[in-house]
Amino acid sequence: MGAQGSGAAEAGKPAGWGQLDTLRLVLSLLVVASHANYIFLVPLGHGAALVPLQWLAWFAVLAFFVLSGLVIGRSLRLNQDGFFAFMQRRFWRLYPPLLACFAMMVVLDVAMKGAGVSTEPIAQASPMLSSFAFDLQRAGLCLITFGFRGWLSSDANGALWSLVIEMRCYVMAGLFAYIFLAKSRPGKLASAGAFCYLANFLLHDRLDYQISLSYLAFGAGLVLSLFVRDIPKLIPAVPVDLSYSLYILHFPLMLTAFFVVYQPAFPSAMFATFVLAGSVLSSIALAYLSACSIEKIRGRALKGFLADAAPWLSASYGARPAAGK
Repeated sequence: MGAQGSGAAEAGKPAGWGQLDTLRLVLSLLVVASHANYIFLVPLGHGAALVPLQWLAWFAVLAFFVLSGLVIGRSLRLNQDGFFAFMQRRFWRLYPPLLACFAMMVVLDVAMKGAGVSTEPIAQASPMLSSFAFDLQRAGLCLITFGFRGWLSSDANGALWSLVIEMRCYVMAGLFAYIFLAKSRPGKLASAGAFCYLANFLLHDRLDYQISLSYLAFGAGLVLSLFVRDIPKLIPAVPVDLSYSLYILHFPLMLTAFFVVYQPAFPSAMFATFVLAGSVLSSIALAYLSACSIEKIRGRALKGFLADAAPWLSASYGARPAAGK
């Protein structure tokens, strides 16, 4: 999660909204702490904190969805430049770090297998029975369809399940908004038709309590965005928003450390704690590098191509003319 951060940036990000980056980082760290405990300490029999940390991580994810809905709703309200422009921003916010994450997973998998490190579940580590398995074909289908087919999460990166839900929420929020914001009747009708079709798909797709509550949390954030115009500044804003990269990168890095260090025999609790701390710090460092480089990639060239190749999209879905023009 945390991928919604660019919404505030697109709208100028006043000081009060900038502090949401700090809040997202705290929420990401809660998820990281839960996964670190699960991967490194639970196999050694130190599972007392497992359930409380899992609940904290779950509430952190729900809070992510509320913040995402709040920021995306604000972005749609302030940047009425068309559904496709909105989705293009979402694409360039999500996809470069996510593709880099999958590339990293492939490299780690090849490196471990090349070094003779088993990546199969370790029975003695129960209940931590993750392998380093992932399905690139299913993930590719998910990326092509923006979350409506395929899946992203796997044993190698279980945190990505929520990203699929967030991707779907972006599409649905954008389509719903442009039922009202599209400046032409065909644009409004196309948005309404696509929204109804995809809503029917989601209603017949997997809807367990986790996914249902995630949709509701995002919707609650959207509703809040209709009333919240500014946020009092209560906490300092971090200079770099690394919450998204941290969220998607930490799990495979930790799992790699687990397979390397916990075979052929488990380490002592003290050494495992050092490995845990090193994995967390490495994840933060890599997330910082990703936030400062990969997350800065934007699609200016694609924007120009779409404008030249399909001007009718702007006519149907474009922004409302500014006052006086």
